[in-house]
Amino acid sequence: MFFGTFNHAIDAKGRTSLPVKFRESLAAAGEPRIVLMQYPHWRAVQALPQSVWNELVKKVMDASPLDARTQRSVLKFVSSAHEVDLDANGRVLVPPALREWAGLQKDVVWVGMGRTIHLYDKAAYETQVAEEIPSDQVVDFFGKV
Repeated sequence: MFFGTFNHAIDAKGRTSLPVKFRESLAAAGEPRIVLMQYPHWRAVQALPQSVWNELVKKVMDASPLDARTQRSVLKFVSSAHEVDLDANGRVLVPPALREWAGLQKDVVWVGMGRTIHLYDKAAYETQVAEEIPSDQVVDFFGKV
């Protein structure tokens, strides 16, 4: 599982270091690589462990090829996916199209989201978390804890 928020930099070639905690979680789970793709709800890159990606691919393969809504989603998001390996320094190379999609500049933020990880441009992340959530849209995860 991935939790926490980590500030990092991304270089001109698109390399950024995956936080050590996330690398340790991947290693403990026997996950050798991650899959980067457009996050469908915000201008961010979503990083999925290979096993989570495999689950998503199975759902996509089970979806109707005749359902236009499904196929638009596949075209928009799943087709943006790139399998990437970490280099010896724990860095990943974010492809140019994904950097452009998320507006990744120099300062980036890695955010653990449980089973997945998000990568934001720092300014976009700060704007996103500063935004108030209308009370009728808040999900109460703690009500039954």
